[in-house]
Amino acid sequence: MRTETEQQVRSILEGMPRERASLLPALWTVVDQMGWVDQERMEAVAAVLNLPVADVYGVASFYAMLPSDGRTQVRVCDDVLCHLAGSERLLDAVRAQGLDAVAWPCLGRCDQAPAALVNASPVVRATAEKVQRAAQGGE
Repeated sequence: MRTETEQQVRSILEGMPRERASLLPALWTVVDQMGWVDQERMEAVAAVLNLPVADVYGVASFYAMLPSDGRTQVRVCDDVLCHLAGSERLLDAVRAQGLDAVAWPCLGRCDQAPAALVNASPVVRATAEKVQRAAQGGE
């Protein structure tokens, strides 16, 4: 008998190839549609892709960028260009707003510094206000 979560994941992943090579794209698709991949969602992905749960867990736990719970994750780039553009002040301001934010190595948005990532959504030329809006689902 399929759980409700498995039915949701099956619907989300409809049309995706059922092979191990689809695992990481499948996990990101679940994150995009459901917000995060916890143990229950990993088990559902495993069932849909016909993979061992250990394989899914291994991939999901390896990629630190995959959210594993419903908390908002805020990462502020602290590489050289973002640092020069004020990422340290941005990190302090975001934390002052009550968001749980961490410094993170390069987010690949050097040309739009400072950069932040709110869950899976990039915030470029980031300000504390833009990060706050993104955390609230508005950007």
